[in-house]
Amino acid sequence: MDIPVPKFQAKTETEIKNYNVIKTVLSKLYEAENDLFKKRSDAFEEINNITEDIEGLKNIYTNFSNEMKKLEKSKNDQVLKIKTKLIPTTEDYISQAKKTKQEIGNYKNIKSKTQDQEEEMQKLKSKGQDVKNSQISWNISQNKSTMLDLGKNIEDRIMKYEFDRISNNKLIMLHLINYEMAYHANSIEKLTDLFKLIKATNLKQSLKKSNISLGISQKGDEEEEESENSGDDNDGDEEDEGKKLKKSSKSKSLRKSNNKSKKEESDSENEIDD
Repeated sequence: MDIPVPKFQAKTETEIKNYNVIKTVLSKLYEAENDLFKKRSDAFEEINNITEDIEGLKNIYTNFSNEMKKLEKSKNDQVLKIKTKLIPTTEDYISQAKKTKQEIGNYKNIKSKTQDQEEEMQKLKSKGQDVKNSQISWNISQNKSTMLDLGKNIEDRIMKYEFDRISNNKLIMLHLINYEMAYHANSIEKLTDLFKLIKATNLKQSLKKSNISLGISQKGDEEEEESENSGDDNDGDEEDEGKKLKKSSKSKSLRKSNNKSKKEESDSENEIDD
């Protein structure tokens, strides 16, 4: 079996180069993500060191810190698979490609040697020598058998490269997308609950507790309440005064009307008497 050596050599060299690039990218990505995980986790841990006397607020800081650290850990667990699964996969692939490249080199050398032996055998034949059962004939036969085995093995490896190249690259991309999606989905779930918890904090209640802990008087609040109540009382007094004025005005109008009626009756009686 005579394989296309130049094409197969180019294939193995390209695959080694490509997967070295992928390995480098995955290694840098893992290191960057892992370093970021440590820094963010340390930063969120520092929030727990905030001194807070009010229990409600202290719980908020603690919950925030814990939930954010859990979120970072869930992402880091996914990132760890880059180091434990994806990088070793690329290393194994590179190792196979290098081994195949070496086998191609052996195949090429045996092929070249066999061609030289065949030329030598033709020269011996031309001189009339019987080379049918000679050592050189046996060597050529053995070399061709070795080339056949190597050729089948190399061709199988090249076909495997194509399968691995497509399937591995697909799985690597899917894994990188998956851990990002898992992180963001988990973020929405965890941070929504955390958002609701923090938003539900009663600021007035927390402020009162803070004032009590500091021994600050609540007089300002009491005066404000009294002022509001006083304003209500004044409104009531003004309303009563208005009613009294209306009643007095009405009484005066009735008296005037009665006096006028009496005068008219008197004048009428005088006219009759006249």
